[in-house]
Amino acid sequence: MAAAALDLVTHDRAQLASPAVYLEDRTTLTYGELAESVGEFERALRYDGKALVLCAGDRDLPTLLAYLAALRLGHAVAFLPASNDILAAYQPEFVVPARGAGAGLADLGYRPTVEPVAGTTIFQRKNSQPAAEIYADTALLLATSGSTGSPKTVRLSYSGLAGNTAAVIRALGITAAERAPTTLPLTHAYGLSVLNTHLSAGASVVLGDRSPLSLATWDHLVRSGATSFAAVPTTYAAFGPAHVNLLGRSKIRTMTQSGARLGDDLTMRLVRMMDQRAGRFFVMYGQTEATSRIARLDPADLPSRLGSVGTAVPGGTITIRPAPVHARAVPGEGAVHYRGPGVMLGYATRRADLCHGAEVDVLDTGDLGYLREGYLYLTGRTKRIVKVLGVRTSLDDLERMVERPGHPAAVICGTDDVVHLVGAGDAAVHEQQRQQLVESLGVPSLHVVFRHVDRLPRTSGGKVDYRMLATVVDSPGRLG
Repeated sequence: MAAAALDLVTHDRAQLASPAVYLEDRTTLTYGELAESVGEFERALRYDGKALVLCAGDRDLPTLLAYLAALRLGHAVAFLPASNDILAAYQPEFVVPARGAGAGLADLGYRPTVEPVAGTTIFQRKNSQPAAEIYADTALLLATSGSTGSPKTVRLSYSGLAGNTAAVIRALGITAAERAPTTLPLTHAYGLSVLNTHLSAGASVVLGDRSPLSLATWDHLVRSGATSFAAVPTTYAAFGPAHVNLLGRSKIRTMTQSGARLGDDLTMRLVRMMDQRAGRFFVMYGQTEATSRIARLDPADLPSRLGSVGTAVPGGTITIRPAPVHARAVPGEGAVHYRGPGVMLGYATRRADLCHGAEVDVLDTGDLGYLREGYLYLTGRTKRIVKVLGVRTSLDDLERMVERPGHPAAVICGTDDVVHLVGAGDAAVHEQQRQQLVESLGVPSLHVVFRHVDRLPRTSGGKVDYRMLATVVDSPGRLG
């Protein structure tokens, strides 16, 4: 199979004189200037064969240029930290360190390639012994959800990357007139998709790495003329009057959401907010294992389809299959499967895994849900189905049942048939929730216990980090 590549810089829709990247220092790179800068990185990343380029940075110009150059060369890009464990596991040919880092790479078997490019020194592996070959269509290695710093990655292909990018452009109607800020990490599939789709459409991006809630970020969005905004639910939930005021001064007409579940009340509040601006708010659903997006809900379908994440992106198909050991709470509920543009090649934990081709045809998302007239409604995770005193139940169903605005809570199952309610709100409200769980489960009161935390730990996608919560309930004291 011939090596694949992807050019997001000099394609037909990228007009040389059109703006491509807006920087925080108020300078702008046209597509022509971006191509010249990417070319400098291409020369530094030249290699006899397909190489693995590890990008340890995030939303900064050197990382962007290295990523675009590597794709044009047909290399594979890994957005991972340049730790000893990661380098030993994957043996990348090149490392583009994070800003201000790289000093210890020489001790880990890497040497500077050429003079610094865009103020960044690129490092190449010293060992002349070639590492294991990389499957020709491999484009990206992204950390699985919640595994940042772990060697486990999702292998994504060039064909999948191009296909999912095109599908999202169609789903959202992205044109060359759009200008999208990098409000999410590039290490996050959703954040990387924002970059890919807009450059592929000949649009522009506003590059910055501040928090999406930072008022400095919003000032940058207003000044740069950003037209869209992408975020996870925790960001939208924290929107205050100052953000709404700055939104009113901006050109933003499209907002998108993915990651964790967005509550119905907050969804409609955001829909009404964008309606007042003649804008659009898209609820979306995706996974790293699908390159990015799987479904999107057209704003015109609200409020009639409230609670749904929408229909499959163009070219995709969503099906529901029987879920193992699951008593259906909703007719037609089962395991959500997806086939379409962007389905991963497979997983990897080491360099030897990169030689494999496609190992997945239909993606088992690990989610539970049901379809109504083609619209997908998510109800939980298959791995969150447990038995409590012999009764099978869904922890996600229990969470939704006790949900209270302003009183975030999560439900997990410990050992000895004990259900833990972990909350960061008012203790009296959480006690009411605990009693509700006891009644719903029909178990003795001592089998449902409450644990207060200062905040619920969350993943980069805004989802509750249940693995960290499991350690919290096993330790004394409060979570700070």
